[in-house]
Amino acid sequence: MTTTTRTKIKEVLLYIWQLPQNLLGLVLLAFYKREKVYHRLNGRTFYFTTEMTSGISLGNYIIMNREDREDGMRHEYGHTIQSRWLGWLYLPIIGLPSGLYNLIDHYIIEPLIGWEASYRLYYRMPWEAWADKLGGVTR
Repeated sequence: MTTTTRTKIKEVLLYIWQLPQNLLGLVLLAFYKREKVYHRLNGRTFYFTTEMTSGISLGNYIIMNREDREDGMRHEYGHTIQSRWLGWLYLPIIGLPSGLYNLIDHYIIEPLIGWEASYRLYYRMPWEAWADKLGGVTR
């Protein structure tokens, strides 16, 4: 078996390992208008859109606001590592808490304590702090 064949098999197995989030990522890519410009970081592709205020990592797909660059990209890259490690468990362990807390933060916490305090608190959540660590983000 050639190296190329082994690599392709590995990619297919990894895609299946992350299938729930990959399918959700494809759905979001179809839903959001995105720029044709994308960026790659360590083999991950970033799709930029002006329709999102932040970013989301779903398997092989990272969709984020074009303005949210360096730390935002590394943070979302950290989530892709979590996805590769956790596979089908990524959505219940990382995705769901992250998404729910994001909504709670945006609509309840931020109006109560302000953007700066809310921002600091958000990235102290275990799933977000872990993504920062994996992506090399220091806050």
